[in-house]
Amino acid sequence: MKAFILAGGSGSRLWPLSRENYPKQFLRLQGEDSLLQKTTKRMLKLIPAEKLFILTTDKYLQEVKSQIEKSLHANIILEPSRRNTAPAIALALKYTVDKRGALEDDIVLVMPADHFITPEHVFLEAVKKAAAQAILGKIVTFGIEPTRAETGFGYIKKGEALGPDHFKVDCFFEKPDLITAEGYLKEGGYLWNGGMFAFTVGTMLTEMQEHCPELVKSYEELAAGFALLPNQSLDYGILEKSNKMAVIPLNLSWSDVGSWENIYELFEKDASGNAKVGNVLAHDCKNNLFFGTKRLITAIDVEDMIVIETDDALLLCKRGGSQHVKKLTEMMRDKGLKEAIEHTTIQRPWGSYSVLEEGDRYKIKKIVVNPSGCLSLQKHHHRSEHWVVVKGTAKVTVNESFQYVHENESIFVPKGAMHRVENEGKIPLEIIEVQVGEYLGEDDIIRLEDHYGRR
Repeated sequence: MKAFILAGGSGSRLWPLSRENYPKQFLRLQGEDSLLQKTTKRMLKLIPAEKLFILTTDKYLQEVKSQIEKSLHANIILEPSRRNTAPAIALALKYTVDKRGALEDDIVLVMPADHFITPEHVFLEAVKKAAAQAILGKIVTFGIEPTRAETGFGYIKKGEALGPDHFKVDCFFEKPDLITAEGYLKEGGYLWNGGMFAFTVGTMLTEMQEHCPELVKSYEELAAGFALLPNQSLDYGILEKSNKMAVIPLNLSWSDVGSWENIYELFEKDASGNAKVGNVLAHDCKNNLFFGTKRLITAIDVEDMIVIETDDALLLCKRGGSQHVKKLTEMMRDKGLKEAIEHTTIQRPWGSYSVLEEGDRYKIKKIVVNPSGCLSLQKHHHRSEHWVVVKGTAKVTVNESFQYVHENESIFVPKGAMHRVENEGKIPLEIIEVQVGEYLGEDDIIRLEDHYGRR
């Protein structure tokens, strides 16, 4: 069995925690692992690393690499542009066939990188059952037994039983309104669409040839013309038209983490129904989600609210209204607000930087360089930089010479000088950087050499 993990989405419905440049699959919502890391570790319990492929875009490549095992780096498949799941899966299929020698009867499991699934062993057993049906020519999807009338998920209606644990798919349904969702729950036989599928290479390529022939090309042809392929989901393009569909019901805790209401369901509640993450003090409050990252959140006499705090933005909405967060991010983009795109802490392949303060002709950053991390050899036309090491030891190159700068020591980089910082130590290197100049934008970085292949 091979597995494709889809890790190229933008996750705008979880703003302000998820942003265009750092979407939800990279977030650590519970524990130390991100959703992407949880997904890869889950699948590595079932298949070896050489059979696990991760689909993403160039925009997220370095973050994906930083979060997964090095043994998986060679299995990253880059989508040339964002064209939804049908073109992405077609590209991955042809990559494994043309570049890795995949055979027609090889089984493929497709799943998003950003789903929460527990207990994992129940899901992995269901995957094995799905593989047994896929080898018989079925395209198997996974339906989650609904626990409530949910308007944020698509639905699958079960048809006739094909065996003790799988059914024919009668129909797919898009996200319903509340009255329709309540009707599904009352009638029974409806499952949440988990967005995960199992099939053989040959079965899917045959179905693509019948329903979306423009997707059946060589890997090179698909990659070269990717931007012109139809922007449609696998559900819409293939599955809803196929007569080979089967569904396996899953009775477990599942969420596509697609809204703040979903996040509320994941966390334990206090006696008043409040889910609290971070530093929260609440008095006489009921059924709220308080999610803080840095500052103290205080609340008095509020009910059914969602309160999400980051160091540069605050979201307030009634529970049930967070499905409109995507519209809010679109409004911010229209106004050119950077808060829709990036956090104040920006991830880089070598570590991260945070903007602490900025004003006319100056900017102050905190730079964290991971062990073995190395910034590009670069120069700036419009600014000078002053670095103060607060933790660790920096190897600093300025023009043709280098020196080691230790904790509580500093170094000055003149405007126009070639320079680089490396961390040869065993602990993260932390630097306070003060930039001074007439222009301080990130596009005033002229990279002369880079270990991570950036230009």
